[in-house]
Amino acid sequence: MNDPFFSAATPTRKRKRTGPPRQAPKQHNNNNAAPKRPKQQYGKKKHDSDLEESENEAGLDDLNLSGGESESSEEEIEETAAEKRVRLAKAYLDKIQDGLDEDLSGFDAADLDRDLIAERLKKDEDELEGRLHRRVADILDYASIDEKNVKSRKGHQLAVTAVAFSESGLILYTASKDGSIIKWDMKTFTKLHTFPGGRKGVKDYVGHTDHILCMAMSSDSEYLATGGRDRIINIWSVKDNQHIVAFKQHKDAISSLAFRKGHHQLYSASWDRTIKLWNVDERAYMETLFGHQDQIGEIDTLGRERCVSVGGRDKTARMWKIVDESQLVYRGGISSKEKLENGVPKYAEGSLDCISQIDEKMFVTGGDGGVISLWDIGRKKPVFSISPAHGVNIETSESEGEIETPHWITAIASLRYSDLFVSGSWDGFIRFWKISEDNKNFSQIAQVPVAGVVNSIDIKTVFPSNRTVVVVGVGQEMKTGRWLRLKKGVHNCTKIIELPEFNTKK
Repeated sequence: MNDPFFSAATPTRKRKRTGPPRQAPKQHNNNNAAPKRPKQQYGKKKHDSDLEESENEAGLDDLNLSGGESESSEEEIEETAAEKRVRLAKAYLDKIQDGLDEDLSGFDAADLDRDLIAERLKKDEDELEGRLHRRVADILDYASIDEKNVKSRKGHQLAVTAVAFSESGLILYTASKDGSIIKWDMKTFTKLHTFPGGRKGVKDYVGHTDHILCMAMSSDSEYLATGGRDRIINIWSVKDNQHIVAFKQHKDAISSLAFRKGHHQLYSASWDRTIKLWNVDERAYMETLFGHQDQIGEIDTLGRERCVSVGGRDKTARMWKIVDESQLVYRGGISSKEKLENGVPKYAEGSLDCISQIDEKMFVTGGDGGVISLWDIGRKKPVFSISPAHGVNIETSESEGEIETPHWITAIASLRYSDLFVSGSWDGFIRFWKISEDNKNFSQIAQVPVAGVVNSIDIKTVFPSNRTVVVVGVGQEMKTGRWLRLKKGVHNCTKIIELPEFNTKK
């Protein structure tokens, strides 16, 4: 029986083939099966590597070991396969060591030894396989978080709607409803640069002229992408603080952006119900994905050529397999077991608004019903759900008395490939959740006070210093509307929270 969950739901638009025409494969007399279609490479440079879908262990050739464009020569032609593997391995190790040298400023050079490189190699292998490999939730000392661990910075006039910081933990970007973008130094917490917002309706303005709703930084910290209500995706140079290009193909607000890890392939989601792919290096549009029946709330991706998204009030999450040109559909709409007097569920999920990938097989979602759900890509329904995850808001009505409504889940972010994720709402806290050893459920392990509406969260472990940092974008109102406005004791600001480990040496 064909199950639509495992088939292509709504077919995506076929992509234009680049390069010479494909040659038909040879037919073998002893095999009547149709020849397999070779995997296509869309908009990629020849030296780019692709993550394989195979579950087998990745060999050395599977890693992106190339140091750049190779020049043809007699020596290269005569090079054996074994010699090539050794040369690429050396280049890869040199690349790792160069990266560690950049990140180890202020550290003892003795720390840069064989164990450190071995740890980095193991981490790269685990991430290439796309598996959860870091159990860190229990080693962090949440109880010791105090004012020293929490930094607050103001700079925007209106609500902070998006935050993103670099893998090195050195640079932070924040964006706001006022259309401005601020670049911060995460060591000194000082402003490095500001991209001001323009007046609404101004044409040919370099920047944003309306609310910014989303932001993403490439994993190598070369590009920053921003998008918002002006329907424009702006690409910026992180190093030069310069505007590079503007993409204007979406027909409605840009709600979410995500860079594929290790690549300059950008995914954008919009309220026009489409997802678009971009090659930032080539400044080029690649293709459009169709399927969601409502405004797309958020999109996320890791290393493989696929992404996950949530479609608002169509109450679905979807995994898009780009190479296969197919999608998997996951049904939300979770209801609480508690019932009202008329038999109606006390809390019901009406919209899926935010999503975050944990690894290549699991992701978490949140929505307006206050529900947080853990999903496995092989199952249509959530593996586990908690509702209401951030408590309830009680209002008094003259006709109906006290009315309880759950606090929406307004932001969610996972520490990649680990058992830890963070959620936010407007109940006054961000909450930390731990995934169980068998990956079948999760539970709250800590909460940190944050006054205001949590519009955006980013969490990373900075290597090799091994510091885990959470950045929270806070506003007096939600980034997508003005359904509520919090004033008392609430500021439009950014919170930077460092999570200390137990028995950390001071």
